[in-house]
Amino acid sequence: MHLSYGPTRYMLAQPSQIRWLIFFLILLIALVSPFASVAADNTRKKPLLFESVDKNNVTWKHLSFKGEELFAEFDVDVELMSQTLAEINTTFISSPQGTLINAPESGAYVINTKTSINALFQKVELQNVAWFDPGTLSTMQYIRQRTGLNDTKKTYRFTDKGVFRFTRLPLDKHEASQVPKKWSGTMEKFYSYSPAKTGCMGITVPMPIIYYISASKISDFEKPVTICVFNKKRVIYLDIQKESVESIQLNHIEIKGKKIARRNTSIVAEVLSLKARSTAPDKKTDNFTLVGLQGNIKIYIDPEKRIPVQLKGDYKGFGKIKLILRKMVYQ
Repeated sequence: MHLSYGPTRYMLAQPSQIRWLIFFLILLIALVSPFASVAADNTRKKPLLFESVDKNNVTWKHLSFKGEELFAEFDVDVELMSQTLAEINTTFISSPQGTLINAPESGAYVINTKTSINALFQKVELQNVAWFDPGTLSTMQYIRQRTGLNDTKKTYRFTDKGVFRFTRLPLDKHEASQVPKKWSGTMEKFYSYSPAKTGCMGITVPMPIIYYISASKISDFEKPVTICVFNKKRVIYLDIQKESVESIQLNHIEIKGKKIARRNTSIVAEVLSLKARSTAPDKKTDNFTLVGLQGNIKIYIDPEKRIPVQLKGDYKGFGKIKLILRKMVYQ
């Protein structure tokens, strides 16, 4: 008797083939997934080129914030102005390395921030001044000055190869009572970076971020927007992303020409979070600081006026601090 096993063998082999096919599909997915994750992460890390920045959207030229803690009061004044090339050339320092990042022919914007901390038995004054291109946020020069505690004045000059820092400090108590230009202690340092490795073709500093947010649409931050920020000693990635809206109370004055009005109302504010990341996995991220605030920093935006009305974060030595808008002056 002749028995045919052909069909039976085919029916028995088919499930085995399917199992092998599923195995290879799973193996393929396991091999490809890490690369897909890396690609997605690299896309997220790509810095913004600031193509959507529109300086005409910025309606304010002066913002004043106030915050209180059990043992301290905080006053922050932010002033935005423009300068011509002639004015800039008398202010900028040079650098021993790199090609200087200079202002465009139209001049630059200057954001001048003064912070006063009145703590128990101590008063500290901080001043940050940044010169930047209003269209790209690219920073040319940056000054960080502190008096009242560990007095220093640090001037940062930006180049294509890094940032040159010139530090001036008092050598004794007598010098400390003088203006910074009379301090005789000096130090120099150059912080190099590679734009090709980081993708940071344009670098800004913390305070122009307030301007940038005012110049942008909230919808621009539905997905994280990454910008490159020089933070004290190195360049970092800063992710700005829209969070859930929150209801807050406003109570500030608004000055427009000779008109003064008080705005005292409750609004549903748009909320943006700022999160710092290192540009390289083997480097630590410095504590990103915005007007002294660190950690989980949030900026609350009035959707009608498109201005920051509240800043929240941690303040070293004082814990969580909330800075509330008290005065706004229109352009």
